[in-house]
Amino acid sequence: MKIDQYIQQYKSNLLDDVIPFWVKNSIDREQGGFFTSLTREGEVFDTDKFIWLQARQVWTFSMLYNRVEAKKGMARYCHSWCRVPEKTWKRCRW
Repeated sequence: MKIDQYIQQYKSNLLDDVIPFWVKNSIDREQGGFFTSLTREGEVFDTDKFIWLQARQVWTFSMLYNRVEAKKGMARYCHSWCRVPEKTWKRCRW
């Protein structure tokens, strides 16, 4: 396989499989932020949140928006779910 084929394969896997999985399954729609501990099926098995994943989710979606594909959905995703209400900070693992 040539390098261009690998690039396309990895880009497709990231944008068509990996990112949609995290968008669909990692959002905490009640408290904001992102769940870290998911099964392969996308079920949350631990509701503790870790600051490293919160930052990684925001960084990843910002980078994808700015460097790979400027989809409005990615920007909306970050703005809608990256905020963790102050009253729930105690649930985040710093």
